[in-house]
Amino acid sequence: MQSLIKTVIGCFIGKADDDFDERTSSSSMKENATDQAVVTNVLNALRAAEKNGRELEQDLDDIVGECGWEEIAAGLWSGLEALLREGAPMGQAMKDALDRAMDAAVGFAREHPVFCALLALGILVVLVPWAVEALGFGELGPIEGSFAAWWQARYAGYVPKGALFSFLQRLGMIWKCKSVL
Repeated sequence: MQSLIKTVIGCFIGKADDDFDERTSSSSMKENATDQAVVTNVLNALRAAEKNGRELEQDLDDIVGECGWEEIAAGLWSGLEALLREGAPMGQAMKDALDRAMDAAVGFAREHPVFCALLALGILVVLVPWAVEALGFGELGPIEGSFAAWWQARYAGYVPKGALFSFLQRLGMIWKCKSVL
């Protein structure tokens, strides 16, 4: 936490991280190593747990101790993501939690299909920017015969301000400029 505060203060007063004295740097490195060890121990406890409940909660609180959950939250998040990507073995408690999270995510997707479509489109725009043009959102407007032209026709000549169509068309008109940079 101390290193985060020093970094934020450095941003305000114009000092780089390396402007702080050696003791702070050494202290920060020790904090980071300690935080990482706590994250590793929490992840191991979660992976090994066979059931959720008060006992697991107490074990995790004992591991975290004075370090504090706020200090390790980001490391814990990325560690869990890595475990899931790797398909790491996990105990029953973590399997049950994963099943519940997946059910909730699928339920959310079913209840909010437009939101999910928007996220999918966002992924395309970031990873495959030319997909915007492939959908027919060109530099000069919707491309004739494209999905964008079909969609625009559904508005019968009036595209509401702030509509998703307007956003995509704007991307189509400016994207080439940004991708060159």
